[in-house]
Amino acid sequence: MRDSMVFLDGASYMGRSPGLRSESRGRLMLTYLTDVRGERIVVVQVSWYG
Repeated sequence: MRDSMVFLDGASYMGRSPGLRSESRGRLMLTYLTDVRGERIVVVQVSWYG
């Protein structure tokens, strides 16, 4: 899951922000924002469907 959140250019990335994204694994769903230039992931929502 982490690999889908990483931008290799980090702070030097000048492209458009990827915006709000979701990742699901089994019953877990994360909704997050990628702060590319700040090199961090901001988790907005965690859902457990069980």
